[in-house]
Amino acid sequence: MWIFYAALMFLASNVLYLLIRLAQKQNIPISFYSITLFLVPSIIYFFAAKVTGLSLLLSPQHFLLVITAAFFYSYLGNLFSQKAVLLAPNPGYSLILQKSYVALTTVAAVFLFDSEFSFKKFIAILFILFFSMMIAISPKGKKTHDDKWVYFSLLANLCFAFGSLVLKHFLNLGIQPFVYLFYITIFVAILNFFDFKKQKISLNLSKKQFLLAILIGVFSMVVNFSMQLAYRVAPNIGYVSAINVSSMMSVALLSALIFKDDLSKQKIFGIIGILASLYFLVV
Repeated sequence: MWIFYAALMFLASNVLYLLIRLAQKQNIPISFYSITLFLVPSIIYFFAAKVTGLSLLLSPQHFLLVITAAFFYSYLGNLFSQKAVLLAPNPGYSLILQKSYVALTTVAAVFLFDSEFSFKKFIAILFILFFSMMIAISPKGKKTHDDKWVYFSLLANLCFAFGSLVLKHFLNLGIQPFVYLFYITIFVAILNFFDFKKQKISLNLSKKQFLLAILIGVFSMVVNFSMQLAYRVAPNIGYVSAINVSSMMSVALLSALIFKDDLSKQKIFGIIGILASLYFLVV
């Protein structure tokens, strides 16, 4: 069953990031579609908690911790991620750099949660760093895009690494996923709403563009929900993480085919190298 959930996550992830790329191509403000990106999942998580009989009450200390995680992990992480995707010559390049945060969390977990570590994992991390450089650095004389997308990708990487460690801590504290995910998504949706209002953007969206923003929220929910289900029943959560990262390869290919985004041999080699290295890291 975990394979079904992981496959659903893989497909939904591809659709989600292609919809986000389409929204950016249509000049839909990041702050606007980021509202639906988090608001729709928050509604689903709320009802899921209620249906399963979970209490949404948290102690003041846990609530403060969840809100802090929401700001750094989801709000800033999403902000950096969306800016990186917008500026990157191909969204797949940025997303693979962002998703490779598993290398950082693997090392951090050794000190924070006394997780196991081996020489094989150390070598895998070195290869991840090497292949990440191949994606981030353009060949001499072929720099055609602003490298700000690399910095935003690395900032998103740090935010997501922090977030994954905090979510692990929440589980250790006994806080149920639907509960903390509800607070995280609703809090970030509110922050993005205020960002949108503060920017005073004149928004004249067609019905199709508005529907596109809603669909981004729907597929965001499908990705995260199916990921949680896969994590719960998979024989090794590393398998799910590997499939999640591998979906970025197909995003890069589909973006090149659909939106005519860049797809160089060096970048493809770097993506494949990271995927192979991540496999040896998590399996």
